[in-house]
Amino acid sequence: MYVGAFTDSKNSNNWRSRACKTTGSLRYESFFKSSNLSLPSLLQFLYFWSVDIQSHAFLRRHLQRSPNTVVDWKSFMGDVCIEDLIINQEPIGGPGTVVEIDESKFGRRKYNHGRLLTGQLVFGIYEQGTDNVLMIPVPDRSGATLLAIIQRYVLPGTTIHSDGWAAYNVVPAAGYAHYTVNNFENFVYLIDGAQTQGMENAWGMVKKRQRRGQTTNPELLESHLIEFCWRRKNKGNIRYSIVKCIRELYPVV
Repeated sequence: MYVGAFTDSKNSNNWRSRACKTTGSLRYESFFKSSNLSLPSLLQFLYFWSVDIQSHAFLRRHLQRSPNTVVDWKSFMGDVCIEDLIINQEPIGGPGTVVEIDESKFGRRKYNHGRLLTGQLVFGIYEQGTDNVLMIPVPDRSGATLLAIIQRYVLPGTTIHSDGWAAYNVVPAAGYAHYTVNNFENFVYLIDGAQTQGMENAWGMVKKRQRRGQTTNPELLESHLIEFCWRRKNKGNIRYSIVKCIRELYPVV
């Protein structure tokens, strides 16, 4: 059977079978089936997203689409990252590895400076020497809350570095080696080498990306954090990785 491509005035990028005279859309049962964007525009958007272009004005200008369309498609891509990490995220660390833990607050400052007036507390986990980083919004900094996350995502036998926050005193009893650093003096403790520099650097990078993308809506914070972690994990080839995720999550049958 020969299948050829054709274009009609109503629905471009269709296919037609010469043998049985049937036609269909290339979008059928695909990730793009509900989109009104042309396939060239969709591929262009995927490229812009893969190279992490955050500017809404740039995307609107080059795709010639409304602000709502740009926001919707950025959200769709964030959803792909979320689904991929939910399915494929494995615990990190283990014997012989070091993990840094820390918390940070995301929110708004009055007149863009001074202390945060409102915000969301986020707990971070970074495995030294890798691109594995997790950022999880939490309701509080209590030992019970943080330990539950550590036990879920960090393998037993891992060495954990943190600051001196009292809630982390429960870490050794859970089967982890634990070293602390005084962040008011330095991010590296000179006696035993404990440090939280990797996690501190990750906080700086994700907040810079948040400002660049103007992601100020609190409801979008978790998606922004997960996308950042996904990009870190797949930074060797973002374009291949996102297409692979789309293919696996939305198979054409």
